[in-house]
Amino acid sequence: MAKTILFYDPSFPGAAALGGEAMERLRAIGTVVDAADLAAALKAADGGSFVTLHAPYFPADAWEETAAFLKRGGGLVSAGGAPFRRPVRSVEGRWHIEPEQTAYHRQLRIHEMLPVQSKPVAKLEAAGDLPLFGGSEALLDVADTWNLVPHVTKSSDLPHQMGSAGPMDAVIHALVKGISSDGREVAAPVVLWENMRGEFGGGRWLFVNQPLGRGFAESGGFEALARWASFCAAGVTELWVKPSYASYEPHERPLLTLQAQKLGRGGEAREWTFSMRVVREKDGAVVFEHRLAAKVGEEIRFERIPVPIDLEGGYYAIVCEAEASDGEKRILRQGFWAVDAELLKSGSPIGVGRDYFEKDGQPLPIVGMTYMTSDVARKFLFLPNVSVWDKDMAQMRKAGINWIRTGIWTAYRNVMQVDGHASEEVLRSIDAFFQTAKKHDLQVTFTFFSFTPETWEGKNPYLDPRSVEAQKRFIRSIVSRHRETTNVDWDLINEPSMFDPEQIFADGPRSCRDEFERQAYVEWLTERHGTVEALRERWGMTRGELPDFASAAVPEARDINFDIQDMHQGKRGTRWLDYVLFSMEMHNRWAKELYDAIKDVCPDQLVTVGQDEALGAQRPSPFFYQEAADYTTVHSWWLNDHLLWDGIFAKTADKPNVVQETGIMYVETPEGFAKRSEEELRAMLERKYAYAFSTGGAGAIHWIWNTNFYMDNANESHIGALRADGTEKPEADVSYRFGSFMEEIKGLFRDRELEDVAVVFPYSNDFSNRKLAFDATTRLTRVLGYELNVPFRGVSEYHLHELEAAPAKLVIVPSAHNVDDKAFAELLDYVARTGATLLFTGPMGIDAYWRSAERLSDAFGKRKLSNVVREERLVIGGASYPVSYGNRRIAQVFKEIAVEGSGSGSAGDAVVEAAYGQGRVIWCPLPVELNDRVEPISALYAHALKASGYEPELEWLEGDLPGVYGRRLKFRDGSLYVFVSEYAFDTSVRVKDALTGTTYSFELERERAVLFATDGEGRIVSVYRPEEVRITANA
Repeated sequence: MAKTILFYDPSFPGAAALGGEAMERLRAIGTVVDAADLAAALKAADGGSFVTLHAPYFPADAWEETAAFLKRGGGLVSAGGAPFRRPVRSVEGRWHIEPEQTAYHRQLRIHEMLPVQSKPVAKLEAAGDLPLFGGSEALLDVADTWNLVPHVTKSSDLPHQMGSAGPMDAVIHALVKGISSDGREVAAPVVLWENMRGEFGGGRWLFVNQPLGRGFAESGGFEALARWASFCAAGVTELWVKPSYASYEPHERPLLTLQAQKLGRGGEAREWTFSMRVVREKDGAVVFEHRLAAKVGEEIRFERIPVPIDLEGGYYAIVCEAEASDGEKRILRQGFWAVDAELLKSGSPIGVGRDYFEKDGQPLPIVGMTYMTSDVARKFLFLPNVSVWDKDMAQMRKAGINWIRTGIWTAYRNVMQVDGHASEEVLRSIDAFFQTAKKHDLQVTFTFFSFTPETWEGKNPYLDPRSVEAQKRFIRSIVSRHRETTNVDWDLINEPSMFDPEQIFADGPRSCRDEFERQAYVEWLTERHGTVEALRERWGMTRGELPDFASAAVPEARDINFDIQDMHQGKRGTRWLDYVLFSMEMHNRWAKELYDAIKDVCPDQLVTVGQDEALGAQRPSPFFYQEAADYTTVHSWWLNDHLLWDGIFAKTADKPNVVQETGIMYVETPEGFAKRSEEELRAMLERKYAYAFSTGGAGAIHWIWNTNFYMDNANESHIGALRADGTEKPEADVSYRFGSFMEEIKGLFRDRELEDVAVVFPYSNDFSNRKLAFDATTRLTRVLGYELNVPFRGVSEYHLHELEAAPAKLVIVPSAHNVDDKAFAELLDYVARTGATLLFTGPMGIDAYWRSAERLSDAFGKRKLSNVVREERLVIGGASYPVSYGNRRIAQVFKEIAVEGSGSGSAGDAVVEAAYGQGRVIWCPLPVELNDRVEPISALYAHALKASGYEPELEWLEGDLPGVYGRRLKFRDGSLYVFVSEYAFDTSVRVKDALTGTTYSFELERERAVLFATDGEGRIVSVYRPEEVRITANA
């Protein structure tokens, strides 16, 4: 019998209250040791289990031997709370408890532990497929517990690929789950870690992450401890049941493989019996049964099991009941599809309108989820388990999720090792995935590449014809199998960077230095500039430096003066604009080729590009790549202060925008603890969803359903709606609540009324070597959207024609500095024809290449550039406002003043106006958005809004506070109201709708969102979170 060492010392902190007979009862289980003897006992142990009843406390002096014992494959049972969190040492005969810390448990690959509240738990329930705790739920009280965040993967399968998965060194099971009143699994007080490989390979660790109450001892707890210790001492036996394919054609015969191996050191081989059955889901019939016995030891064992049945279209479940000679039981579940062509082509493909998607004639506001399976994460296409997919997708659909995003983030050569010859095994996994999603009425966005596309044997992932042709063969091998599938659309690439695969997420394009890029660059420059003389002028080069177009070198970032203090080498920086514009066009050229390759096969299926917060980072941007996609996307991750900005400047005029990835990156305190609680993460995600809809977006897709801890990236281990143990975090509430709300109001999303204010994103500046656009537009967004409560839309400097379909009353160009000549002329023409008001802030006379340009001299006189000083003033309609340029702004930005003798008399301190055609131009010579003070910006915008004839949609009667955002989106048959708190206190909000005259009042909880929908008369038809939010409407 394996030896059990129990650490139980009534004098030591955290001792469980086990009653007066505890010591005697524990000695019947194994050797009981106190703190002083623990290290020696563990050092002498060879196998068996270590049981500690003092968590989170442990003797610091015994730590090294504890870790060594576990590395030898020893079993662990930890009970009482968060394991190995509070080291304790003896100081002058007294126990000294050290502060909480992560250092010790991180050596066990437990990165962090987050408190899990018991409030939503109605009952405890033992796992059925690994029934160690079956019938023992009464041993535990419903109590707060902990989420153990793993970092078990410490290497990558493909280190050169950013999205690479790594070894699956541990499998985590929730043995006891906390179940909510509505049947959700929301906590796991008992968790089993099975260490498959690596330094702890073969070891079983069982964590009871809450105190053991007095009822534990009285309800058979000592007998349970003995069972747990014996179970962990037995070590890990790895069992798999796998079909040869995840999907079969109806005329084929399935083949199953049973795979078994005892892992780790020591221990006898055990006899196992396996009872298998295959169940046809559509009628519940057991169509195949098989039973076998096998001795499972240290050498891996395979059993191939033919399934001689005639398949009918549909899903088949595989259930394998495994039992070892010592009584250990497991239930293994798998599944496969017989291709159901009728299912796949039923219904109609997703349609696309100006703002929203449609399904079967109804609007489809997206409440989505990224999904790459809860068992093997990114390896799901190589190790498919359709049973897992079926369970997870059913759970997601129950949560109100209607759209999932998946795909291939890594290991493309494992899918198509040889150009043109994709793996049939993987292709069938994709087939099965789509069928499972269709069964649960889920739309699937399937992503082909990530960051940069695979080159195969080419040199440049975007421009080498060999690479692009291989990519098309890769894509067509997948899409050609789904010509009639109605629940799929395609994402060409996740978060693309240009061009060099070794320099992804750089701030701007990075060259591959290959002949394809050089040739394309020369051709593009020739077409853009016409003559080499024009190019020399714009780049500021001599004839000797640039004798012809062929001499124009692709620039490296190190050769560009991006900063005012980068002046040592006399760099030429204005050419960077051309390289960034070139990269945008080359991305589009590449995307169009792949787009056309898909449309040739599947003309009714949508195609997109999945981009992150690339605006401001000089990577492919939605306003540019929209021409090569059916809808645009943004991934709102890091810019949590700019969520409104994120959505506005990704939404184009005639295509939907989806917040296609959103979630919360992990951040930690200086001493290594998680900085945010699970409840704070839930609130932040809720705000992100609210902003997604408030900006006219088509919806949001959460990253990710299940935590992916099979990457060498602790950040990934913290991200997800589900914990690593498979229970739902509070974040999952967002899907449930938005899912039900959007399902109720989906018919509302027709004919959205566009905003009367449009803001031009100044791409010439943003793509230049002196970027100010991000700062200017984010500041504008904060002032216009929050301080003044004015909704607005975005438009690209290079795509101003998008204003024509729905002219705006007010167009703002914020502190752009350098503006393209053609764009400036288009703006003036637009103002003259439509009667719009143009508000232009900052210097007006700088062209795209930072050269002087004479503009509107007739209206505003001749002007010249001048440096701002630390303290300026701005006169608006007779009132004077201080304007401050702190830090480095006096070196970074310009203003314009009158040229002496020009007759204008402007010192650059006053807002001036002039009629222009049917419209009006308001000019502020100071780049006011780049100053430190809000007051002059607010006053200027208020002045321009009034001049343009803008009328507010809401009158704020109460709650108009910093950090409180709110707006109305008007549709054909009603309105959607969105309010978001970024404020530290609960707030009473009362607003009056200017259209219906209805007043709405409610409490806006700190950091939360309130949404509600009304009909055309202003009557409330649905409320988000109705069990928590009450809206009072007074007509």
